[in-house]
Amino acid sequence: LITGASGFLGSHINDLLQEQYKNYEIITWDRQQGDLKTTTVYPQVDIVIHLAAYNSTKDFYTKAFEVIKDNILTTINLLEYYKQQDKKPLFVYTGTPESHSGATDIFNYPIPTDESCPLVVPDVKNLRWSYANSKALGEQAVIASGLDYIIVRPSNIYGPRQKNHFVDEFIARVKTGDVSLFGWKNTRSWCYVADFADAFVRLIHSKDAVGEIVNIGSNDEQSILTLAEIILEHMKIDKPIEKHPAPVGSVNRRNPNISKLKQLTGWKPTTSLRDGLKFTVEANQ
Repeated sequence: LITGASGFLGSHINDLLQEQYKNYEIITWDRQQGDLKTTTVYPQVDIVIHLAAYNSTKDFYTKAFEVIKDNILTTINLLEYYKQQDKKPLFVYTGTPESHSGATDIFNYPIPTDESCPLVVPDVKNLRWSYANSKALGEQAVIASGLDYIIVRPSNIYGPRQKNHFVDEFIARVKTGDVSLFGWKNTRSWCYVADFADAFVRLIHSKDAVGEIVNIGSNDEQSILTLAEIILEHMKIDKPIEKHPAPVGSVNRRNPNISKLKQLTGWKPTTSLRDGLKFTVEANQ
């Protein structure tokens, strides 16, 4: 079962599973099949991949209460159902590196950041943290459920089909002639979505990954400005970037330690940032 299967990550994971595991029965679930917060009966499956969530930064600010409800209640509802079944599935949950942003920015936890990093929310009055905080609670709920689990923390995944995130929003803005860039000094380690899906599928088939929290991302840390410059180059636009400060609460740096992932799966990213952005720009033309 894949929840959020028509979303950005879910659609790419579904495509790869359909391609590589033709003997699998893959059941996809999205809002049109029913509200995960209230549905009480689900299909009997071997693996639950729970991706469904509000995942637009704008929503964190404007729909914070809905974000919290959607993240927490859907997760609790799924866990409550499957923990009562005789045949209990592996539960794969996606957390977020945003949950430990305060540890790196305020308490100088080492970067690249490993999975043992404390989950620190810097300011509960800043509604941005509605997502990170509820996702962190979701992680603990999964661990407390008694089900076998794998918790995945995707880090700055980008690529075709993404909506309401930095790369696709910047491309859309540039098309209108607006080259304003917020948080240009901040750095991120970007991972192309096809590489992410490959890592994810490998991970859910690793017996040694059960009971683990695992980062998926890359270690190619680049400034937001560098990313924007590459996008403009691919779009063949020669225009000076208008630099603006980052929104309050935006993380200064993000770079995941992916040594556990490599150890468990032998995976490594194969798509360069330049190539991944080229594919993404072309998909957004």
